[in-house]
Amino acid sequence: MKDIKYNKYKPWIYPTSIILLIITIIPTIFLFAISLFDYKLGTPLKSAKFIGISNYITTFASSSFWHSILITAKYMLLSVGIEMILGFMLAFFLYNRKKWLRNLLIIFMVIPMSVAPSIAGLMWRLNFHPIYGIVNQLLYYFNLGPDWYSYDMALFSVIIIDIWQWTPFVTLISLAGLLSIDTSVLESARIDGADGFKMIKNIIIPIIKPVLLVALIMRSMDSLKMFDVPFSLTEGGPGDATELLSMYIYRKGFFHTGSVGAASAVAVIMLVIIIFMTKLFAINLQKQ
Repeated sequence: MKDIKYNKYKPWIYPTSIILLIITIIPTIFLFAISLFDYKLGTPLKSAKFIGISNYITTFASSSFWHSILITAKYMLLSVGIEMILGFMLAFFLYNRKKWLRNLLIIFMVIPMSVAPSIAGLMWRLNFHPIYGIVNQLLYYFNLGPDWYSYDMALFSVIIIDIWQWTPFVTLISLAGLLSIDTSVLESARIDGADGFKMIKNIIIPIIKPVLLVALIMRSMDSLKMFDVPFSLTEGGPGDATELLSMYIYRKGFFHTGSVGAASAVAVIMLVIIIFMTKLFAINLQKQ
């Protein structure tokens, strides 16, 4: 019976499979293939010289690569971690509000998500201006006014933008999970003495944990390949302060050396990291 249904709808799978092959599978194969060659940007493809895994060996021996890994890890842990905490707190706040107020607040919350990341970077580039930016204008009342583009603060500037833009995403997913909880379960827990933090820790979080894991997977993948915001805000600077792995690939392949083969090797490594992390989260999700 299953084979009959599959054969019935099989023709409809072909267009999607062809599109997936063209825009995903073939470019990925080419990416891996070119990473095995010494190929420079702007030169004929036939001039590429096969060097095996030399690009990978050079990459792992590079201190700049490990620095970008460290910066990316710091960026992902701080931004995603804060987004998950704030997102759940906001979702719990909205869950206990009246429906009309909840819907009104959601409308305002989704505005940051609707802004393109590159535009968000340019917008906050003005907001973080040391003299004319609105952020420092407000902080001056508290005798504060850091240089958001200094080496020590630049990464935190990028993290703040990411938190501003994507905390609502986690909030909406968490809120959907909260609204799916059977109210009788919560009432029974209250009768048994669970209230406040105990209710959240022992009842609510275990129930919506699969939903939270989905949000964690999606935000972790996005943060690992983030490019738009650091490029439009700091261009990876000052120096290498915000040189995330995606920025490192861009600089190596298109901006500094033009070594497309070496940049492709780094891209393959990033792809493996994303697949590994996604698989790790998926295993935890299947256990729920």
